Amino acid sequence: MPYAEIGAAPAPAQPMHRTVGAVLQRRVQGALMALLFAVVLVPVQAPATVEASYTEAAQIVAHAKSHIGDPFVWGATGPNSFDCSGFVYHTFRATDLLSRIGGSRMTSRGYYSYFRDRGLASRYNPRVGDLVVYGYSGYVSHIGIYIGNGYTISALSSGIRIHGTMSVTKPFIAYLHVALSR
Repeated sequence: MPYAEIGAAPAPAQPMHRTVGAVLQRRVQGALMALLFAVVLVPVQAPATVEASYTEAAQIVAHAKSHIGDPFVWGATGPNSFDCSGFVYHTFRATDLLSRIGGSRMTSRGYYSYFRDRGLASRYNPRVGDLVVYGYSGYVSHIGIYIGNGYTISALSSGIRIHGTMSVTKPFIAYLHVALSR
């Protein structure tokens, strides 16, 4: 009895086979209950289709993430290399949502003007799938896609990367609010 208290009566010894057997029995019963519970729940769950469960914003983010690591090439619009606005264009075109950002290939400044002129540019309340623009003194020179939780994906000189929205070398200008299902 390594943990006996001073002055306490010794605990009655239990046969080893009863203790081990009882523990094993409880574990088996618990495993069987868990298995039974899992089997009962399976038929209750509705079958999910991958495309039906994706919102438009989730489609944009999934497609954008599939290009992580692709190289930056000035003026490129994909499918395997991009500049920043070419990456935005390619992502929305590939998901059949190009009409949500003006319907054509634009520069980062062009996208900013398009959204600003429609009252859809602001410095607050980003939503997944919104565009993010950067630059100096109102001159827009970089664009990316907001993916949530303070992160953006864009074509940097090092390639397609996820980065903190406020962590690129150019100052943040605005979020461009894209009309997407979320």
